[in-house]
Amino acid sequence: MGDLEAAILQELWKSPKALAVREFHERISRSRPIAVTTVATILERLYRKGVLSRKLVNEGGPHYLYSSRLSKDAFKHVVVNNVMGALLRGFNDVTVAYLAERMADKPEDHKILSKYLNRLKSE
Repeated sequence: MGDLEAAILQELWKSPKALAVREFHERISRSRPIAVTTVATILERLYRKGVLSRKLVNEGGPHYLYSSRLSKDAFKHVVVNNVMGALLRGFNDVTVAYLAERMADKPEDHKILSKYLNRLKSE
């Protein structure tokens, strides 16, 4: 996920309603110079990836209103599953060793790791 895609999703999660391209552009261009067409392209990409849904509205001229298909927490879960799945498929031993080493630094993480290892052993 690119920086601009993340910024667009953040704006969408903040909004209580679906947003049009121009509304996204207005919000995002406050912090960075960006063209409306770039925002439209990113929204289209997110729609094709299945992250966003859109509804065609004819009021004020035809345009799409975009909304998120996933909550912020659900989206994080999907991203972590995709990243970790790819890492485990390609680098299983290295990935597991890295996670175990990182989690062993903190006692609370060590408890979590032990819990999951015990659950796996029982299965």
